[in-house]
Amino acid sequence: MARSGCIYGSTGSRKTTQVKWFAHYIAAATGKATALLSSDGGGWGPCQPEVDAGMIEPFFCDPSFVPLPTLRKISQGYWPENASLPANQINLRRMDWDRIGGIAVEGWTSISSVGMRYLPDRGINVGGEDRTKLGGFEQTIQVEGRVVSEVLRSNTRGDFGFIQNFLYGLVMNFNSLPCRYVLYTALESKTEDDDRTTVFGPAIAGKKATAQCGSWVGDLVHAQDYTVESTVMVPNPAKPAERIESKVLDTTVRFFYKKHPDPTTGILFPAKPRVTPERVRELEKAFPGGYFESDDAGGFDRYLTLVDKLSAGQADTLKGWRQRADEKLRPSTSKDPIAIT
Repeated sequence: MARSGCIYGSTGSRKTTQVKWFAHYIAAATGKATALLSSDGGGWGPCQPEVDAGMIEPFFCDPSFVPLPTLRKISQGYWPENASLPANQINLRRMDWDRIGGIAVEGWTSISSVGMRYLPDRGINVGGEDRTKLGGFEQTIQVEGRVVSEVLRSNTRGDFGFIQNFLYGLVMNFNSLPCRYVLYTALESKTEDDDRTTVFGPAIAGKKATAQCGSWVGDLVHAQDYTVESTVMVPNPAKPAERIESKVLDTTVRFFYKKHPDPTTGILFPAKPRVTPERVRELEKAFPGGYFESDDAGGFDRYLTLVDKLSAGQADTLKGWRQRADEKLRPSTSKDPIAIT
């Protein structure tokens, strides 16, 4: 069973960049490549050098071509024989685990969005509700000289539960694959729990899943972005030969592995590390403040490498426990005479 984790945050919080560093971790730990399943429209630009080098093998799951069956089979350990072919020509084969050491899935939010659009676009009912009675409309347009109809319908209440269960099934399938680690990404969401309490977490279709999906994985990391103001010297628009000060806004990101408050509302963002309780303090010594940062040389790979080291150290302290336990349970061999009364 694979270890697993999810990094969630707002758009532009460098989640895809952490996929890049994740691939470096997999390469160093296993000598194998990382399979990247992408349903995000933004693509994998930050990972392009690793893609070109063969360290990452990407596949974009086209939402216009039967995404749900394709996603399910990939979660069961299948992969496109030739990912460069058009979506309707893709042939799935068993994944080669001698070549693939990790899987990155981008991401929970886009997969649930794809599913929510797929159902009404195909007119599929999953909750017993008739879409034609819930509203929607049909319009005609001219395409290549002929008139065609487009039917637009809304989602039913049953769609939300179906997509949540479908996504949960995908995650459980991925987590059962024989690779080292499965990394998921997601956008962040603010919703309400059953008691109307505001809850932050990964964005998934429906309210309840946001609060629950953190339990689907081992590591849950929140990418919190901050705006930092700095001053630079730039040419004076009125006198180009002169230079003047100009204020610019840059973004810095902290990746929290511990719960932390939102800077504006104070509401806690969920996060957790998958490290033994005995080693939590050592993790905090290496990454004080409950977060790690990413730069041009690394990020999530440093976190995973340290967690591996701490877990191995804890295992070393338990070596020989069975022998010690057997010695305590071994019957006494004393030859002292037994008094008989």
